[in-house]
Amino acid sequence: MRSTYITPKLSEGETVDLSLYSPRERTNIRLYGLNFKDATPVDIFEYKNRWKAQSTKITIRGKLSLAQKWCRTHCFHQDFEIHKYANNDDSHAVYFKNPEEAMLFKLSI
Repeated sequence: MRSTYITPKLSEGETVDLSLYSPRERTNIRLYGLNFKDATPVDIFEYKNRWKAQSTKITIRGKLSLAQKWCRTHCFHQDFEIHKYANNDDSHAVYFKNPEEAMLFKLSI
């Protein structure tokens, strides 16, 4: 199967039949994983605000579209946040919930 951010990210050995879910639940499974299938946008916002204070911040210059594509492909959408032009020098900030994902991002970009 092709690796895109539309393909559901599942735990090892976990399978899911998307035809059993409503369109909203299917979208949530694809973007946020099986545990967040019933989440509303407000739930995701509150979840991000809880971990953002302890997050790992990485600053990038340019390469914004490449960073967005990498994050959407390799991370759940609730586990990262990108702030465009976050600093005075017009660089961007990427916040990661998991330090391991931040390290992989830094090595890849």
